[in-house]
Amino acid sequence: MKKSILGLCLTLGLAGSAMAQTHWGYQGDYAPENWGKMSDAQTCSTGKTQSPIDIFDSKTNHKLPPLKFDYRHADIKQIVDNGHSLQFNFDSNSNLTYNNKTYTLVQFHAHEPAEHTINGIRYPLELHFVHQAADHSNLVVAVFVQEGQQNSYFEKLSVFKKLAKNGSENTDILFNPEHLYPHNHSYYRYTGSLTTPPCSEPVTWILFRQPITLSKAEIAEIAQYLPKNNNRPVQPLNNRIIENN
Repeated sequence: MKKSILGLCLTLGLAGSAMAQTHWGYQGDYAPENWGKMSDAQTCSTGKTQSPIDIFDSKTNHKLPPLKFDYRHADIKQIVDNGHSLQFNFDSNSNLTYNNKTYTLVQFHAHEPAEHTINGIRYPLELHFVHQAADHSNLVVAVFVQEGQQNSYFEKLSVFKKLAKNGSENTDILFNPEHLYPHNHSYYRYTGSLTTPPCSEPVTWILFRQPITLSKAEIAEIAQYLPKNNNRPVQPLNNRIIENN
């Protein structure tokens, strides 16, 4: 199971085995506007439910399903600077149950600045916690980060600051993402895609309405492992419904 989850990390993380053979990035000929020209990433330009999007806060409350976390034994086994983001890979022993479906926590990674915008406003950082169910359907929990006080829980991962550029580090760090998530679990929900090639659809997106804080120094320390502006531009909404609670 651990071997398959590692493969999943590479697929859902920013460079799957198929995509590793295709050069893509965020600047020049390899920028997001050209992703759809790649034979194995045409969905990036043809898909109708692409991510990220601008979230229009309608302030309409809906009765959305609760988020049931079981991250008690969450264990980060590897930290990777994969050339597209800083990525933290989890062991396969933590789950999120949502809408009567269980998803395994696979990894989380960072985008600087944020990919999604809220009424056109962009946060300095966005964290994506990627989950996958047994039927291979995907759910991503997005956490917005604003500049503020140092985040003592995030500092549990400080070993990444010693990571060599484009390097990786095997780890054994107990890290419960629920302790990093905002205290208020109200969220936006919509149907979208992965925000990197192959831009697979559909993906259930859960975006916490309340941001968390990291210090200016912490954001800068993450950013040094990220390509400049590793955020895909917002995509057309195409009549999709954005729900919130």
